[in-house]
Amino acid sequence: MLETRNVFIDTQSFVKAGLHFDSPAFKAFMKYCEICELFHVSTSVVEREVKSKIQLSVKDAISAIQTFRRKARLLSSLGDEKIKGLFEEIPDEDIYKKSEKVFDDFMESCATEIVEADNVDAEELLSLYFNKKPPFGDRKKKTEFPDAISILSLKSYLQNDEKIYVVSDDGDLKSYCEIDHQFISVESLDKLLDIYTTHTNVRHEQVKQYFITNETSIKNKITKFLEDCDVYNNSTWEDAEVDDGLTVLNLGSIEPSVLYIDDEESQITFDIDVDFEVTVTGPDFNSGIYDREDGKIYTFDSTSRTSTVSTTFTVEIFLFYEFIDGELVNAEDEGLYIEGTAGGIEVDIDENEPDWY
Repeated sequence: MLETRNVFIDTQSFVKAGLHFDSPAFKAFMKYCEICELFHVSTSVVEREVKSKIQLSVKDAISAIQTFRRKARLLSSLGDEKIKGLFEEIPDEDIYKKSEKVFDDFMESCATEIVEADNVDAEELLSLYFNKKPPFGDRKKKTEFPDAISILSLKSYLQNDEKIYVVSDDGDLKSYCEIDHQFISVESLDKLLDIYTTHTNVRHEQVKQYFITNETSIKNKITKFLEDCDVYNNSTWEDAEVDDGLTVLNLGSIEPSVLYIDDEESQITFDIDVDFEVTVTGPDFNSGIYDREDGKIYTFDSTSRTSTVSTTFTVEIFLFYEFIDGELVNAEDEGLYIEGTAGGIEVDIDENEPDWY
């Protein structure tokens, strides 16, 4: 049941999404805000925190680019226009501004109401702190005070008995929501949008039923997608490479969240647990010879290690259909995509088991 149309998205949720404001969930949320179906209420604390996170992320990215350019300086002299683009200088200040603008555009598109902290009750804040009440826990997290100021800022904004969804997976904020009936905890924006579409659209349950009925075929598509991905090894095992991609061993259950739904299509996302097997081959350092003078190990053969990796992927998919006489018919799922696979799937396989010695 949809209890309110007010939505607060915590900094933790923005960071968990990788500060990507064009993800399916954020795009769907924007659509609903634009037509005044949902109302985004934020705080000056979150605004400052997110911009600070963006600054740090950009700083790390610029540092990585500079490291790449130093190591790949030879490429800059090849004369290839595409390669030259990798060495094109862009003022750091421009990168910072453009990165922040993406967040500003998101907030503007959502017609976000930003609540300042000037009406926070200082005595209530101190009472929560000294009594170790949520969102204060063991008082070791540096985010506890900003979280508390955000929550109390929202409290000063809400009318009596007016409620707001708090989108966050932060344990302290969840605990606060348990003791204040005006604040409703939702662990992710996906889940919040699923609550909304459940409340507003009769097609919602039939869309979910499609995934129950067609779970096997959807899992087959996920398996094919993953097994077609490039896989690379990022571990301390120098020069070790993955042999022939990965093999999916097991897929967990599908619990879809409906982000967007209309008369002809819906947008769905879900997390799925995946176990896959991968074989990595690299230099056989265990049988190598250590040269004390050179300070390195010389190897004369290669060795392989097969390992099982367990991870969770986020799947995005569209469902197209007709809705005739109250029934969903001619449904087809298309556009399956798995987040974080565009640049290949990273594994961390060393030559020996972690407890080997």
